[in-house]
Amino acid sequence: MEIKDRTIALLIDSDNVSQTYFSILLDELSQYGKVTYRRLYGDFTRPKANGWKTALLEYSIEQIQQIAFTDGKNSTDSKMIIDAMDILYKQNVNCFCLATSDSDFTNLAMRFRNDNLVVIGAGEEKTPQSFRRACDIFIRIDELLKTNNEEENNNAKISQTKLGENIINSNVTTLKNREDLIKIAKQIISDGADSDGRMHFSAFMNELWRKENDFNPKFYGFQNSRPIQFFKSLHEKNKAIFKLEKHNNTDLIKINL
Repeated sequence: MEIKDRTIALLIDSDNVSQTYFSILLDELSQYGKVTYRRLYGDFTRPKANGWKTALLEYSIEQIQQIAFTDGKNSTDSKMIIDAMDILYKQNVNCFCLATSDSDFTNLAMRFRNDNLVVIGAGEEKTPQSFRRACDIFIRIDELLKTNNEEENNNAKISQTKLGENIINSNVTTLKNREDLIKIAKQIISDGADSDGRMHFSAFMNELWRKENDFNPKFYGFQNSRPIQFFKSLHEKNKAIFKLEKHNNTDLIKINL
């Protein structure tokens, strides 16, 4: 099954994830499959969780109340883990997105991977490596928000310039080295291609995420998060680096020799 065809259970730890990230997270998840569960966990009697009220109504998020019985203890974790296991046993999803920056969910992510489920993590830069590496894909929601904001500012500047002027978004601080990525991508294709030099794009992306599980085209200056469009756009000396084509309704990628 291609990852874009999966059904996703999105479980959000409100103690560690702000409501400001939700719209960009939902947009990111749309490229991986259909989000069927949208659940938010926390103690909503506390002021900290009040910011989620608007998002709960706007995005039809199911609110799961968990009273903190003891000060200093994160009861949200245990409720979210129990709920996740209940969803697992119902066997009506094949992908989990755990939105948290808490390493306490590392074992849960590993448990899902042991059952051959795709695990997507979503958290801030502070998220421990143990949890990041337990996920198949890790979405840096704070970097995405920053990149989106810088992109909007840049678009505003472009709209104010004369027609034909070019503006390079030099304010984007999250840009990664494209040359390193291209080298990794070429190696993946060389190792996994068929006799015609072609590789299923879904298999290519799975291998790329294994090596760089926080990969996102926006971190390389691309305007959207769709990988297939990003790799189509890569050029060197006015020549496309990769060739993308369809065969029997399947996307294929090859190095453009």
